[in-house]
Amino acid sequence: MRQISQDQNNLNQLSSEKNLQSPEQSRIKSMKTPTTVVGKKEEDEDLAFEQTKNSRFKQQRLPAWRPVPTIMDVVISFIVFGIIFIILGIILLIYSNKVHSISKSYENCGDINTNCEITIDVDQDIDKPVFVYYQLIGFYQNSRRYVKSKNIDQLLGESDGSDGCDPAKKNSEMSLSTKLSINGKPLNDSNIAIPCGLLAKTFFNDSFNFSIGDEAITVDDSDIAFEKDRKLYSKNKYPDLQWLDITDQHFLVWMRPSGLPDPKKLWGQIDRNLKKGEKIKVSIANNYDVSAYSGKKKIILSNANAFGGKNNFLSISYIVVGCLGIVCAAIFAIGYKLKLEKENQ
Repeated sequence: MRQISQDQNNLNQLSSEKNLQSPEQSRIKSMKTPTTVVGKKEEDEDLAFEQTKNSRFKQQRLPAWRPVPTIMDVVISFIVFGIIFIILGIILLIYSNKVHSISKSYENCGDINTNCEITIDVDQDIDKPVFVYYQLIGFYQNSRRYVKSKNIDQLLGESDGSDGCDPAKKNSEMSLSTKLSINGKPLNDSNIAIPCGLLAKTFFNDSFNFSIGDEAITVDDSDIAFEKDRKLYSKNKYPDLQWLDITDQHFLVWMRPSGLPDPKKLWGQIDRNLKKGEKIKVSIANNYDVSAYSGKKKIILSNANAFGGKNNFLSISYIVVGCLGIVCAAIFAIGYKLKLEKENQ
């Protein structure tokens, strides 16, 4: 009984102390502690994360249109796309047939490093502008080792090094037409070639002059390279050491490798109509030796249209794909009909 009475007295004393607290003390005591605030914030963040994780977007429950095509939908789609492809193919074929070109081989024109002449007979009218191309048959410019054999920093005029130019690094390893630099100064065989690499070593160096009768035909080669290449390779920083002019338009065209085994490169542009029956005399500086790969050299005169040069492959491909689409549509339709007849028996 004495213990119970003592406990009761303690409770009464605590109650009295609580009642004696000031209103300000009561307010402060009733405030949440920082720990309580932080804990509440973390709970809110966890709740927001769970809501985001379980959202319809995260769980891919958004409304969507999921069409289930019928056999007639498939047949109609194949027919429509087939007709579109056939029409596009016919349009491309018509445009391609409007491009006229003539070509002439000249690898047997004369000995290497001599001048020779050939005559090209114009067998149909070719409207201007007429583009002059040269083509190397059997010259594979798409070899990985060949394409990588160059030094970009050299071409940009930022270095005179030879990294990446194997196996043609020095002047003695290049096909130098002369032992002089582009400034007319002697070149040392042991010096690093500028430009170096297999691409530069095999640079096409034949040149052409065209005439019809006594009329000389001007070939404009001032703007034949890609604009990007003209901006990149626009400086001869080491003219006393260079065996080739890096800014030469023909060199820039050559340094963009072809992905096909018979590279055709633009040489220039003739701003004159060619008439059927005309005979074009071509004077050639026959410097480029093709005997190493048993290839052939050609001169091609051609015009172009809005889709480029003559190319029947693309148009025929469109027509073939369109026909296959219609054939597939017919197969689906016949198969579906046979299935219905079998089910109705």
